Amino acid sequence: MLGAAAVHLRRKEAKALPVNAVLILLAAVVAWGRFGPYAF
Repeated sequence: MLGAAAVHLRRKEAKALPVNAVLILLAAVVAWGRFGPYAF
């Protein structure tokens, strides 16, 4: 998702950045839940 955000910035597609931010947050929550100290 960080790569996608960088591409959107290069292509001056600022409207897609909030979507990327939400998806990065969701991916971080999933990663924390699967691999964090208190895995589900």
